[in-house]
Amino acid sequence: MQNKKKILCLHGNGANKEFHTYQLRQFSKEFNDLEFVTLDGPIPISRNVHVSQVVIPPNFAKMIENKPLYTWGNFLKLDNNNIDAIFQESIDYVIKVLKEQGPFYGVLGFSQGSAVAVRLATLLVEKKVDLGYELQCFIFSSGSMMTLSERRLFFCKMPSIHLIGINDFLYDRSLGLSSQFLNPLVIIHDQGHKIPFLNRQQIQLLKQFFNKEKDIWQQQIHVPKL
Repeated sequence: MQNKKKILCLHGNGANKEFHTYQLRQFSKEFNDLEFVTLDGPIPISRNVHVSQVVIPPNFAKMIENKPLYTWGNFLKLDNNNIDAIFQESIDYVIKVLKEQGPFYGVLGFSQGSAVAVRLATLLVEKKVDLGYELQCFIFSSGSMMTLSERRLFFCKMPSIHLIGINDFLYDRSLGLSSQFLNPLVIIHDQGHKIPFLNRQQIQLLKQFFNKEKDIWQQQIHVPKL
C-alpha cells in the first residue's frame, strides 16, 4: 500500500489542531492520497481571551469555547516593526516538525498560519533553511502578502495554491500574496474568511495540481478566473 503524501497544516489565530482538522474535512475526503497533518501553534492563548475576540465564524465558536487555543504570533517580540520577529518562534517550531516528522509533500496555512507558511517558503527559496528534502508546494487560504519593503519585489519560485474568498476581509491582501509567487494557482471562491468548501471544478483543479511534478508545474503559467 502506497504511503500518503503528507501536508503539514497550520491553523488560524486562536484555534487548535482539532478545529483545523474539522475545517479540512472536505480536503481529507476528496484527496485520498494526501494526509493532512494538523499542528497546534506553539503559543497558548490565555483563557481570558474570549472566543468572540478570535476571527472564527460564530457557528463554529462553540466548538472551541472550552478547548485550549493557540496562536503563531508572539507580539511581545515585536521590535522596530520587525514582523518576522513575531513569528520566529513558530517558524523554528514548524521547521523542527518538518525535519523530525518528514518528509512532507507540502505546507498549508490558513489565515495567521499562512503568515508562518509564507515566511518558511521564502527561507527555503533563499536557501536559508535546509530540511534535508524538498517541499513540493505551499497552500494558502485567507493569506496575506508580505509587507516588508525588502521583499516587495521578491517572487517565490515555489509551486503554490491560493484559496481566496471574495467576501474575505483579506481578499486584496490574498491577491497580493499570490502575485509574489511564480505561476500561482489561484482559486477564487464566493465565501469569506474560512477554508472554503470547493465545488467539483475547483476540486479537479487541485487534483491536477497535485498530480504534476514540481518541475513541470513551474514551466506553466496560470491566470486566475475572476
